[in-house]
Amino acid sequence: MNDFEYLFEDATPYASQSDNFWAIMPIVMSILGVILVIALILGITCYVFNAIGLYSMARKRNLDHAWLAWIPIASNYLKGSLINDDVSIGSWHIPFAKIFLPLIGFAVSLVMSILGLIPYIGVFFGLVLSLAVGFYYYTAQFWLFSIYDKDHRVVYLVLSIIFPFLGPIFTFVIRNRDAVDERHPEEIVEVNYDSKSIIALSLGIYSIVSFFTLMGTGLISGAVGIIFGIIAMKELKSQNKPTGMALAGLICSIVGIAFTILILFACVVCIGVGATGIFGGLLNNIH
Repeated sequence: MNDFEYLFEDATPYASQSDNFWAIMPIVMSILGVILVIALILGITCYVFNAIGLYSMARKRNLDHAWLAWIPIASNYLKGSLINDDVSIGSWHIPFAKIFLPLIGFAVSLVMSILGLIPYIGVFFGLVLSLAVGFYYYTAQFWLFSIYDKDHRVVYLVLSIIFPFLGPIFTFVIRNRDAVDERHPEEIVEVNYDSKSIIALSLGIYSIVSFFTLMGTGLISGAVGIIFGIIAMKELKSQNKPTGMALAGLICSIVGIAFTILILFACVVCIGVGATGIFGGLLNNIH
C-alpha cells in the first residue's frame, strides 16, 4: 500500500454519499419548483376570485371605489364596508371593521417583532395574539357569508378555515346575491368618522417604522397609504372639510416608500460589492 493511500481509504464512503446527494438534488429542486408553481397559480387564482367577488358586491350595493377590491390591503377595507363596518360576536358588536381589517395584519407584525425580543413569554403572547386576530378575521368572513347566503354560512366558514383557498371561491359564488344583514335592516350603514384618512396615516406611519424593523414591507403599505390619502383628500375637499390627516398620511406614505427604496438599494449595493470582492479574490487565487 502506498504511504498516502490510508489517508483516503476512509474518505471513500463520504465521497460516495456526496455523489448521491448531488445526484438527487435535481429531482428535489424539480419537485420544489413544481410545488412553487402550483402555489403561485393557486394564489393568483384565489386573488382574482376574491377581487371579482368583492368588486361585484360593492358595485351591486353602489359602494364608492369598488375598484379597491383589486388592491391588496384595500380589499379588506371594502370587505369592512360590505359587512356594514360591524364584526359581531353574539350580542357584542365590534365597530370600525373598515379600519381594523386592513390594518390588523400590520399591527400584529409590529407587535410580534417586539414580542420576539422577549424569550418564552413573547412567544406565548404572540401565539395568543395570532389566534385572536385569526378569530376576528374569520368572524368578519362569517358575516360576509351570512349577509349574502345565510343558509350556508356555517358550511362556507368551516370549509374556508380548513381549506383557506375556498374562501375566495365562496365569495365569488355568492357575489350576485341580495345582501340582507340581519343586524342592520338598512342596506348600508353610514359612519361619521374619516376611515380613509385614518388608514392613510396609519399605513404611512407603518411604512416609516418598517424602515427600521421590517424592511421591504414599507413599499406595499406606503403605496396603499398613498391611494387612501389621495381618495380621502378628494372626498374631504369636495365636502369642504379639513384635509390635514389625509395629507399627513400621504406625506408619511411617500417618505416611507422613499426610505424603503433607499435601504433596499443600499443592501443591493453592499451585496454587489461583497460578491465582486469575493469573485475577485477567487480569480486572484486561480491566477
